[in-house]
Amino acid sequence: MKHRGPTGRSPLTPRGEAITDRLVCTRPEPAAAGGYQQLFSRPEIGEWLRPPPLEPFTRPGIETMFRADRTHRESHGFGPWALRERDSGDFAGRAGLAWTRVEGGPMVELPWAILPGRQGSGFATEAALAAVETARDLDLDRVVSLTLPGNRASIRVMDKAGLTRSGEVGHAGLPHLLYELRL
Repeated sequence: MKHRGPTGRSPLTPRGEAITDRLVCTRPEPAAAGGYQQLFSRPEIGEWLRPPPLEPFTRPGIETMFRADRTHRESHGFGPWALRERDSGDFAGRAGLAWTRVEGGPMVELPWAILPGRQGSGFATEAALAAVETARDLDLDRVVSLTLPGNRASIRVMDKAGLTRSGEVGHAGLPHLLYELRL
């Protein structure tokens, strides 16, 4: 596979996956189900993705998300990835592209969540850059990302991935910052 350079991005594999300098970004296979449970059951993740008054993630809810991520690609030709470290093969998180609704309209989002022990390592930025490149390869017009206003780490990832703040929106019943990138 031809590597695209120092950004850590690589072209899509035939299955719509990506390989970066340190990550293998793949369709979530059954073996990743445990990684999803480990990731989304962590309070550090719920703090930003399911803060009060939202209910915390539950085992059945995480299983539903995992199944939805697995079928997203079949419906749309792309979807969220399970992230594994290239060197160890260990599960590191979830990222990629996914349809979402923002203020009633459909948009393609760059979601990411990295296991707390691996946060701060640049994995979210590496995965976000691969997802942006994937969006370009798919000829998407734009991608968006959402975060709670106090999530400085996600704002840094959005900035590094080339997204710019375009406003404030309500999402999941909470105020969010909306960032976007026109492709």
